[in-house]
Amino acid sequence: MLTDKGRISEVQLAILLLPTVLATSILSVPSMTMHYAGHDMWLSPIWGSFIGLIVIGISLGIHRLYPNKTIIQSSLQIIGWFPGKLFGLAYLIYLPHLTGLIIREYGEFIVTNALPRTPLFVVMGTMVIVCTLNVRLGIEVVGRTSQIFVTIITALLLLTFLLLIKELRPQELLPVFEDGMLPSMLGSIPPAAWFSEYIVIAFLLPYVNHKRQVGKAMIGSLLFTTMTMIVTNLVCLFLLGDLTDSFTFPMLIAARYITIADFLQHIEAVIVAVWIFGIFVKISVFLYIFSTTTAEWFGLNDYKPVVAPLAFLCLAYSYWVVSSHPDVAKLLSVSGNLYTLMLLFCFPALLYVCALVRKLWNERMKGGAT
Repeated sequence: MLTDKGRISEVQLAILLLPTVLATSILSVPSMTMHYAGHDMWLSPIWGSFIGLIVIGISLGIHRLYPNKTIIQSSLQIIGWFPGKLFGLAYLIYLPHLTGLIIREYGEFIVTNALPRTPLFVVMGTMVIVCTLNVRLGIEVVGRTSQIFVTIITALLLLTFLLLIKELRPQELLPVFEDGMLPSMLGSIPPAAWFSEYIVIAFLLPYVNHKRQVGKAMIGSLLFTTMTMIVTNLVCLFLLGDLTDSFTFPMLIAARYITIADFLQHIEAVIVAVWIFGIFVKISVFLYIFSTTTAEWFGLNDYKPVVAPLAFLCLAYSYWVVSSHPDVAKLLSVSGNLYTLMLLFCFPALLYVCALVRKLWNERMKGGAT
């Protein structure tokens, strides 16, 4: 039984996915890909997007086999009640960890770059409160707020990229494939971890009211996300060159280069605004998934009573998971990315394989009986 009677359109789902993936990746991915891929860093999001494509296929495939059920609900039918409960439990453990990390990353960024005298708890706590209110209002409100904020985010990013054009040095792109294809593929691991977050489709598809063009909408969302990552990497590479690797948030540093007629400065505030709008949607989405998954796992008819306690748990996790900004960087490193890929890519892939095997077995048994 669904725990939310609200519905969103397939376009709203596609739009909602954009900040869910890009909100945290747009600032961190350039330095991570530069570390491994060097001047071929612009290629890494392309390789990483194949993981996103596979994850979209897995999500749509499971939904076709088990319509109107989330991945948690369908797991009970695919692998049985007890293994399915263990599958769901893995996400009940992982989701507060992931959401807590997102909240902490947001807090560290804002305190470091915008509000150095504001206590970290206040910065994170206020965001958690507004996200809690957003989630309690239902998936329709989450979808509509994402539409508004994605429009603002897109406009602000385009403005930033346009203002940086005169500062760019395209020659930084050379040499291409200096050490072959391997570095760009190694650099694709961080983007692949973010692209694996497209698995939220498997949690949200039951709340989509029209699904005829959902596949095309998801591919469109993936292409937009990939192009944004490529352009962001190219802008950082053309502007900062080999120094891209030395900055935690190179896109923020890039925005500080913008100066027009000595009166238009401090455009990095635009990047901070993009981060705040995007992170609001991302925390709301994962908190919503955490709340509905918890309600489904415990057999509750309504997810709203558990939103506030779970939001507080995620806020507590933001302190338990990491204790300082360097710890955030470690969790966003290769080991953290592999951990994310295991939960958001490998587990769903194994579940989908089990679903296909079960379907083939059932069809074979029916054929034998006939």
